[in-house]
Amino acid sequence: MLKGKGVSNGIGFGKVVLLKPEDLRVEKSKIDNVEEETEKFNEALNSVIKDTEEIIKKTSGTEKDIMQAYLMILKDETLTEQTLKIIKEEKYNSAYATEVGFNSITQIFENMDDTYLASRSSDILDMKKKIIAKLLNKEVIDFSHLPRNTIIVAKEMTTSDTAKLDLNNIAGIVTELGGTNSHVSIMARTHEIPAIVGIKHAIQVLREKDFIAINGTTGEIFVNPTEEECVELGELKEKLKQEKEELEKYKNKETKTIDGHKIELLSNIGVPEDTELVISNTAEGVGLFRSEFLYMNSENFPTEEQQFMAYKKIAQKLQNKKVVIRTLDIGGDKDLKYMELPKEQNPFLGYRAIRICLDNIALFKTQIRAILRASAFGNLSIMLPMVSSIEELRETKDIIEDVKKELEKQNIAFKKDIKIGIMVEIPSTAIMAEEFGKECDFFSIGTNDLIQYTVAVERGNEKIANLYTMYNPAVIRLIKSAINGAHKNKIKCGMCGESAGELLYIPLLIGLGLDEFSMNANKVLKARKLILDLKYSECKKLAEDILKMPTAEETKEKLRHWRQS
Repeated sequence: MLKGKGVSNGIGFGKVVLLKPEDLRVEKSKIDNVEEETEKFNEALNSVIKDTEEIIKKTSGTEKDIMQAYLMILKDETLTEQTLKIIKEEKYNSAYATEVGFNSITQIFENMDDTYLASRSSDILDMKKKIIAKLLNKEVIDFSHLPRNTIIVAKEMTTSDTAKLDLNNIAGIVTELGGTNSHVSIMARTHEIPAIVGIKHAIQVLREKDFIAINGTTGEIFVNPTEEECVELGELKEKLKQEKEELEKYKNKETKTIDGHKIELLSNIGVPEDTELVISNTAEGVGLFRSEFLYMNSENFPTEEQQFMAYKKIAQKLQNKKVVIRTLDIGGDKDLKYMELPKEQNPFLGYRAIRICLDNIALFKTQIRAILRASAFGNLSIMLPMVSSIEELRETKDIIEDVKKELEKQNIAFKKDIKIGIMVEIPSTAIMAEEFGKECDFFSIGTNDLIQYTVAVERGNEKIANLYTMYNPAVIRLIKSAINGAHKNKIKCGMCGESAGELLYIPLLIGLGLDEFSMNANKVLKARKLILDLKYSECKKLAEDILKMPTAEETKEKLRHWRQS
């Protein structure tokens, strides 16, 4: 048995698929035998076509339709025309010709006004990768089409890695690196996929197609589990299923304490499709749409039209429910393969989020235009990440006003009184909350970053992970400062960090005066069940006591004892 840290509850049984970095570097060289090189390319292309036809046989519904459209593009001679021309006329090797030829086709697609055709550019790049892999005799696993009951094993997973995964067929995730609040952990919890991090040498110890069972609650991995272990874990899986069914009765209930204090429960989502989870768990809206996933899922900056369609889809799907769109939040541990960011000693303290947007006004305006246009179709708000000064907030608001004027001149509809809020995730912002509250419409506390900046601990660092805690008294006092600053200006203060969904922490946050909780959709019903059993007056007394405590351990112990009493 292997032991790591469970970061997403649940039991998973399945076969290992190793996620290893792809090495598809292409060398540029001149050739003598054009016929031979042309044949190599055609063989590679036909092999990819055959693989795609096999996938189509095994799929159905929407997935089958998508793959059939993919196959049509692969068989279109105009796709390969440029590549064959480079081989025959310029006499370059087939892998290099594929790289250049397919890139030029991609560029044409990306510049098309038709949104559907423009979005096909990512398919063409994927085809290029598969053909080059065949030419280089390298196997590339298509992580968007995995076999059922796959358990992904990786050294670590970036946000762009998780964005490519076929979530429907994943039974579990295991990584060597990462922590409770790494992006793969958050994604796993959002989609209720059991996950374990901190397994040393996982990609050496676990082999491709090993049958394993994982317990995302305890962090245990059973390699080739015995019949007894399978039975025991199967029973536990059934128990968790029954607990989930028990929560069904809390759907659509109003979220308020015994003494009538109303709380708003919202969800965090990363892609428009996640709205299904919001609806099925009866959350009251979206408190955080991570718009960076639109950028990470694209081979180039998404166009205004592509973004508009995504935001509009969410707005229409949720009808008049609140949807808070966070503007592009990259940098730190999130990057874009097509945007070069400076190498920094401390990227979490550097060029990221709103700082990048204010330095790339055209890029930022494209996103703001898309959000404003989509606001005509629902209840959208704009949220700005990583705001650390009043000057940044004012500069951003001026840009938004400029975009509004442009849209008015073009007679394009948008919500004129759209709300603009900020994330409170930097200690300086929490301390200055009263001043910030005069200049915006709402706050949302981002505890994931607020904790790491307050206690000077990188959130994915295993070595000092014990210091990264929401129970730190300084963190709690900063949360209280943010809430007070909001309420003095008669605006709402929510929370969209992982702490918002932590059941032990919720009574404290209610007592501190938090208005809105935005969490993974699968935690909404558990949170509602808890809140319906609380008294606001008792939560306030609890918060008063905890604000006097000097250590994280005392705070946690007090909450545990209070919960049990």
